[in-house]
Amino acid sequence: MTLWEGESPMDGSRDDWVEKEKIVLSDYKTKEEMHALMVEKGFQLKSEEEIEAMKLQKQKEQIEEKEQQAERLKEKKRQREERRLASERGQKEKREREDVKGNIKEEYDRGESMKEGREPGIKMKNEEL
Repeated sequence: MTLWEGESPMDGSRDDWVEKEKIVLSDYKTKEEMHALMVEKGFQLKSEEEIEAMKLQKQKEQIEEKEQQAERLKEKKRQREERRLASERGQKEKREREDVKGNIKEEYDRGESMKEGREPGIKMKNEEL
């Protein structure tokens, strides 16, 4: 085990930490010796209740994180579906506008043919419909 000394900066960088001491844990044969070492080095022994409470808190946090991830995924799917539907509506509106333009062109061509005294849809020389 390596003990370090230094301030815990806000950015998480530990560049200014200094190695204080190295301890070989395999030299300690019993649980009591290990606990005594930890207390001597400034660690605090937690009760079983404290450990259990910490485990429960960690589980609760993990569950909340999973729920938040599920909500974010659900929102992404909703937005994706919304964009897809908007795109489909836009494509449908574009087709409808093109159909209207086509109908107007047909009516115009029919009117021009009538003015010239010919049947609609009949081409004159070098003329396209």
